[in-house]
Amino acid sequence: MPAEVRLPECAEAHVWTAFVSEFSTQLSDLEQLLSREEQRAAARFRREADRDHYIIAHGILRRLLGRYLCIAPKDLDFTVNGFGKPAVALRPEQPPLSFNLAHSGDLVLYAVAINRRIGVDVEKIRSELDVMELARSQFSTPEVLALTAVSLPERLGAFFRCWTRKEAYVKARGEGFHFPLNKFAVTFGAEEMPRLSWIDHDLGASYDWSMFHLDPAPGYAGAVTVEGREVQLVSRFWSFFS
Repeated sequence: MPAEVRLPECAEAHVWTAFVSEFSTQLSDLEQLLSREEQRAAARFRREADRDHYIIAHGILRRLLGRYLCIAPKDLDFTVNGFGKPAVALRPEQPPLSFNLAHSGDLVLYAVAINRRIGVDVEKIRSELDVMELARSQFSTPEVLALTAVSLPERLGAFFRCWTRKEAYVKARGEGFHFPLNKFAVTFGAEEMPRLSWIDHDLGASYDWSMFHLDPAPGYAGAVTVEGREVQLVSRFWSFFS
């Protein structure tokens, strides 16, 4: 049965989860939805698995946004800002819809909001990573100190909570690497509410955003950041039959 897709209310943010492997038999159909530029981008991947992943992720994106905007998926046009963040090229009669996409492993997450900047991230948890080395090179000093204080059995999960929340915020801002990860801090304690706790040179800006932790599937960590306060998160699954 097709999933119900309705526009987010003004105080809502929608997050959709899809399993890439579920759509392998739809690969050809999804590829036909892509623009020529997207098809060329897919063809540049050297690994077949990466190419298929790209096609499925972006084909689903077109189907999902098409349902939101009541437009054929293939007819959607996209623009990018000066830092490369994509947006729908909206027509005058269409609502100010914003979106973001993240993928890792077998998962793709889509975040959608109206008239709000939004960012989403998902990561497959990898136990072989030296999380302290990564944290020292990427995180702010308060985050490194907080992660050092976490017990070894809990540190891997804490690292990925921090990482995904930081990535979701940077993606919501839409400035890419021009906004360094070590210039702000997020909470990531197991019992702490997700939030921005500090932004360099802008102490009040942390109150302008809402942050949510996501558990999209076992072995994955995720987060979504939405512009504004008092935002309600609505989470759904996009299935083969959607």
